[in-house]
Formats: sequence, C-alpha cells, structure tokens
Amino acid sequence: MTAFFPLLDTPTTKYTVQAGCGYLDPAYLAATRSQHPAEDFNAVTGSDTDLGDPVHAADDGTVSYTGWDGYIGGIVEILHSDGSTSGYWHLRDVHVVVGQRVNGGDMIGQVGKGATGVMKAHLHFYVKKPGVKLSPSYWPSTHDKNPTSCAAFIRANYFVPTEWLKARGAKRTLADLQALRGTPGRVLVNDIEVTGQLVQRPDNGVTIDARTATVRVYANDPRPTPSVPTLPQN
Repeated sequence: MTAFFPLLDTPTTKYTVQAGCGYLDPAYLAATRSQHPAEDFNAVTGSDTDLGDPVHAADDGTVSYTGWDGYIGGIVEILHSDGSTSGYWHLRDVHVVVGQRVNGGDMIGQVGKGATGVMKAHLHFYVKKPGVKLSPSYWPSTHDKNPTSCAAFIRANYFVPTEWLKARGAKRTLADLQALRGTPGRVLVNDIEVTGQLVQRPDNGVTIDARTATVRVYANDPRPTPSVPTLPQN
C-alpha cells in the first residue's frame, strides 16, 4: 500500500521535527541529559496549536500495543511486514485496538500533551528495528546513563524515523491521502457544514473525520486497556 508521515501537512498547517528534538539530537542531550531515540513532530505554529490533530499510521501493519502510561500518555505501536515497529507517544486519544490491521494513513489517535498535561502538544515518533522486543514505554537513558554507550544502543535498536519514512516513499500531505481515498463530499453535523474537516466534540466524547470520501466517527479514548503479553505455557 502507501506509507505516510504520521502528521500530514494541510494547506494551513505544516509539521516539522522540533528544534532540538531530533534523533540522537545533541541539543536534546544537553538539555535533558538523555539520548533521544525518536523524532518529536510539532506544527510550525508551535505551542499547543496541534493538540488533538490526527495521528496517522506510518505504514500498513498490525497494532501490536495500545496503552496508557502515567507520564507518556497514550501509546500505540504498529508491527510492519518487515518486522520493524513504529511507535507513537503522548496521544490524547487512541482510536485503534490490539490486533487491528491498519493501512498507511489510517487515523490511529490524536496529538496530546502527555498524561499530566505538562508538555507542549507534540508527537514523539520512533521506529524499532526488526526483532527488537523493548517495552513500548522503554526509555534508553533510564537504563544506560553513559551517553556514548546509550547512543550506540539506540543506533543498534532504532531506525532514524525520517530516513525510515523516506525509504518507504512516505507521503507528507492530506492531499496525498485524499488522492488515495477520495475527496470529501458534503458533510453536515446538526446542519453545520463540516466538509473536509476534523471536528472535535469533547463534550460529546467524539471526533468526526470528514477529510476524505469516507466519514468516520471516533469515540475519544485517552486510556485504552493495555495489551497483556501472552505468557508461555509450562
């Protein structure tokens, strides 16, 4: 099928990796004393302007984990056919379940601010290499305080996310998704025009995605039940 960046540019919103928040970014290490195994994506408008924006599956695969962490917030992981696993942190809402097959571009959640809301809204996106079995909430610098060996561990276990995306020819825009799935027809919600929009109705606990030909309604679920690994039988 087709791969996509996890946040898609629109005519009014562009997304980039935050300054100082790249993969093994020296500025991140200097600021936090941690090595960064991911890339943090944020709208160029900054602050919390991307709170609730749609997060998309980067490629086809099977949802291997959904859960809620007391600091990270919502987490989704997707296992891809080559054995790599893409991960999405700090989600405010999660819209997939473990075992679900997804296609690249499917909406899997929405940008959040972590569990306690102290972060600026952004998406922490990482890709684990085939065969890597680290916990979905694993933070390498917690387990290895030495920056040099920790960086070597990250290189051995994680891809550079944007390089992984580019190698798959990942599309970057909502227009690319619409070209694949059709442009929206006219959509009214309670006689209010929402054609082509992502409509968040927190009071009603739903999000309405009317950006493509198929309109979808998602129940907001910030705290999905964590998947529990199957224990081997004796």
